[in-house]
Amino acid sequence: MISVADTKVSNSYDNLIDFLHKTKPSLESLPQILFVVSQDSYEFGVVSDLYKTAYKKSADPYEIVVFVAEPGDLDNFQNEAGNLDMFAAQKLFIIKSGVTFFKPWLGKTKSKTSPKSFSVPETVRILIHYDHWDLPKELISIFGDKVSHFKSSKIFPDKRKEAFLRASKEVEVKLDDEAEEEFLLKVNPSAGAYLKNLEKLKLYLGKKSFNLADLKEVLFQSSEFSSSEIVDYFFEKDYGRFSREFSKFKIGKDSLLIFLSLVKDHLDKLRIYKIILRMYDKVLSEKEQSDLLGIGAYSPARKNHTFKRLRKESSAFNDLEIKELYEFLLEMNQKIKTGSEKEETVYYFFRKMEDFFHPRNRTVRTR
Repeated sequence: MISVADTKVSNSYDNLIDFLHKTKPSLESLPQILFVVSQDSYEFGVVSDLYKTAYKKSADPYEIVVFVAEPGDLDNFQNEAGNLDMFAAQKLFIIKSGVTFFKPWLGKTKSKTSPKSFSVPETVRILIHYDHWDLPKELISIFGDKVSHFKSSKIFPDKRKEAFLRASKEVEVKLDDEAEEEFLLKVNPSAGAYLKNLEKLKLYLGKKSFNLADLKEVLFQSSEFSSSEIVDYFFEKDYGRFSREFSKFKIGKDSLLIFLSLVKDHLDKLRIYKIILRMYDKVLSEKEQSDLLGIGAYSPARKNHTFKRLRKESSAFNDLEIKELYEFLLEMNQKIKTGSEKEETVYYFFRKMEDFFHPRNRTVRTR
């Protein structure tokens, strides 16, 4: 059993990057009560995944209870947080929309029954997304000295280099000097934005070292056409958004090869995942599956998102479609490299993509 007295926590962290730097995905390392003070749900998602991972690794039975600020949720939380469960030695309470959730405890809206203090058993942890730019001292005082928090505020210019380097270390990537300068100049100076954009680079390009051209390709595209977005629309089989995005494509300015490269990378993952799902789903651990898919170094949030996406796509794309896609990629690669991305090549590409969205237009094949 975990003793809160042994838990190594700080009352506050500079931001999400500082929190990740000072904690580990183990219950002993995580604060008992943590407020994520951020209007960015991405940051809260990263932290909640960290807590969930820690509970999965725990040897004790546990229960996770989520509250979303619906009527009656605050009363239910007060009742459940103070009651131990003989079947779940550990409990994690995840509270979303914290501003609305705790409104009856604070200020002019305070109810007559609002507590002056609120304590929880040592086996309970509470994670709150306080969707605001600040955390009221009144709320901190109710929970007492077990409260920890971090705020998602703008990073001051003299701290941006340090924050960027810490974020790069967390995501396990490296940017060359020119790319680093461009990143610090153009990316919103917040911990969440730094982590999100570095993870995006790693996800879409499948490597760990990046230059200025990589940033322009993925984060700061010079044209309105987005290769990464159109890949998402393709694998979601969303023809409307796919065609609208493709209408922005400009010959001589945008490149089909970037799109085809991103499609191949994701198609490789989908093919491997379908094999895992069919033959090894009950045999391989999540870590082994992640390593085979090349996503072992992803953050818990990104890894979970990728697994959900692949699970959905494995039903949407059958083996024949995947085989035909590989054949199409080889065909287009040869067409472009032996010729050019001229109007007829781009038109041919789009017509073939329409066939993938509308299988009824395809010649029936049997095996």
